This record gives sequence, C-alpha cells and structure tokens, in this order.
Amino acid sequence: MTRGSLGIAAIVLAAGCSSRTAPLHKLLTPDATGLPMIARTLRAITASRANPVIVVLGHRAAEIRSAASTDMPAQNAPRFITAPDHACGLSQTLAAGIHAAGTYPAVAGALVCLGDMPLIGTALIDRMIDAFLTSPDHPGVLPVHDGRRGNPVLWSRSLFPTLMHLTGDQGARPLIRRHEPDMLRVTAGPEITADFDTPARLADFARCFTDG
Repeated sequence: MTRGSLGIAAIVLAAGCSSRTAPLHKLLTPDATGLPMIARTLRAITASRANPVIVVLGHRAAEIRSAASTDMPAQNAPRFITAPDHACGLSQTLAAGIHAAGTYPAVAGALVCLGDMPLIGTALIDRMIDAFLTSPDHPGVLPVHDGRRGNPVLWSRSLFPTLMHLTGDQGARPLIRRHEPDMLRVTAGPEITADFDTPARLADFARCFTDG
C-alpha cells in the first residue's frame, strides 16, 4: 500500500480447534502437493491486492503458524497474531483481527477470510477489493454464486467498532443480515461455499491441486 492511498486488509481466521475433523486438524492437512491447507489458503491471499494480511491464531497456534509459513513468498508476508479469547467463539477471533487491521490508518476495509477455504482465488479477492474501493460508501462486499452468498466477506472500516463487539460463535452473520441489502455484490463461482470441515471433505482436499 503506498503512502496516502487507501487499501484493504485481509484477515484470515485460523484459531479454531477443528473439532469436526478430530483427531486431524483441517488447517494442517496437506493437499496433493503436500502443501498444508492454511498455506494453500494464504498463497492466494498474499498474491492479491490485500495489504496487510493478518492471520489470527488460537488453538495449536505454533503448529498452525509453522504450517502457514510453508513455502511462503517474502512479498506481502502475513502478520500473525493470537486471539487471547479464541475459545469463547468465532466472534472473538474476528474481533482480534479487526482490531489489528484498525491499527493501520490507510486501511479502508477488511476482507474476512476463512482458513479452511483454500479454493478461493486471487482474482476473486482482487475483484472484491476493486468493487469496494470504487464505491467505498457501501457497508461492504459479498461474493454471490447462483443467488447464494458465501465467503470471504469484505467490511467497511466504518463497521469495525460493531465487528469488535459481536459475541458468540456465529461471527458476523447478524451484521450480514442487517446490512445485506446495501452491500455490493460480486459474481463468483461455487468455491465461495466450499469448505473442508469433515473427514470426507478432508479426503477430497488431499486430492486437490495435483497440478501444483
């Protein structure tokens, strides 16, 4: 981000305990090339226009950070933080990331990404950023496929205070319901709803990215 310009931060939520795939942790699971899921997710995000990239850790933080750093390019390397209250729910992990993003004065908004959505590509991220920076008076940007919204979600800085005061384990869903009519929409593919949070889906992920 150049001095005096506005930019968009990316917040990658990677603090969960991955209970649905226990004893395996989904973010540590390798794809067909051996790259851990969290590193695969970050590869697309760090290649985008998002800056800074903030990874919020919690459960098994040291292992997730090590896996996330696998084959990490030096350019746009992420900043790692730990959510002290991550065990209290997704909202606390999100709040920690939003707080960190808010310390950058030139950040006009934050793209909230899930660590277990490695199919999200750089092109979609950049189109969402472009859409918001073209019309920054909107509360944010939603990706939509066949009429269904998904992740990631981009939020305007004006909503950072509200995002930091959410509670529970449902993240920003109540805020989406409140502001959805006024949010920008970007057409996307089915990857915006494709996560890997069951043993069967982890087996699918292990066969992904055979071309590297």
